[in-house]
Amino acid sequence: MKVLVLSDIHSRREMLEKIGGSIHNDFDTALLLGDLTNFGDTPAAKIVELLGTKKCYAIPGNLDSWETLREIEEAGISLHGKSIKLEKFTVVGLGGGLHGNPGRVLYSEERIGKELVRLLEGTENVILATHLPPKNTKLDTVHGGVHVGSSAVREAIERFQPLLQLCGHIHEAKGETKIGGTKCINVGAVKDGNALLLHLDEGLSFEGIRVGQ
Repeated sequence: MKVLVLSDIHSRREMLEKIGGSIHNDFDTALLLGDLTNFGDTPAAKIVELLGTKKCYAIPGNLDSWETLREIEEAGISLHGKSIKLEKFTVVGLGGGLHGNPGRVLYSEERIGKELVRLLEGTENVILATHLPPKNTKLDTVHGGVHVGSSAVREAIERFQPLLQLCGHIHEAKGETKIGGTKCINVGAVKDGNALLLHLDEGLSFEGIRVGQ
């Protein structure tokens, strides 16, 4: 199974049209890591339609709206606060940003921590999908060297050691790192042409790809 992982679309319709017109036959399902829109300016259904896939899972980002979250829930594609099975892997999702930061779908570190414990406790072969990157890594570093990720996400990774953690949010911090045995990847922003292709078969592998170019 191939999973196309996208983050930070920000309603860039032209990029989605290019993706849908070029690689939609090369993946089985899509995983959207938040900021599908800019404050809900595009219906979530339109984003999925332009992407050109019938199978899709999504979590909200801080710059989505509560209406965006409602739309993906009603469409049956929300992975926010939920888990699904893809092949032998359990994909766990939690979206949103941090209180005090720009946006609408925002949570406290305490709330994020409690939700991640609920989702991860007793679960094996986990791929963790969050909008927020883990705190104090190169995945959460903005210009000037300030770390703006989530302490709760990092603590959950340290405690539960998922196989893989995927995030977005900080466009300039695209890259990879490790926390213990967990590979953590900020997939970068779709609006900048970035994406990740996961290969889920007997093992777990991935490759960064350029889209919409």
